[in-house]
Amino acid sequence: MQLDITARNFHLSDALQEYTTKKIEKLKRFEHYIIDANLTMEKDKGTSIVELTLSVKHSSIASRVKNPDIYMAINDAVRKVERQLDKYEAKFRERKRLAQKTRRK
Repeated sequence: MQLDITARNFHLSDALQEYTTKKIEKLKRFEHYIIDANLTMEKDKGTSIVELTLSVKHSSIASRVKNPDIYMAINDAVRKVERQLDKYEAKFRERKRLAQKTRRK
């Protein structure tokens, strides 16, 4: 999984970059679905906007969070994407289970 981090209207510190990569590491369990990840962080008039977009097999998954605290915004964005990936994985698991059930013996 390739991760691209972009910061708009502010300088991306090393601590913030480490924190972000540590949070994205939680998504390693879905690595066989994820092709690449793009994280865009933007600061605008006291509000932080974090946008996380994942390219997965057959589609893409995105989340956008606005929060005054950028660290909380990163947490919320990763949590949203994690829920979406759980649904995505369950859909494929169910499809595989149904295919096994209908297979001839």
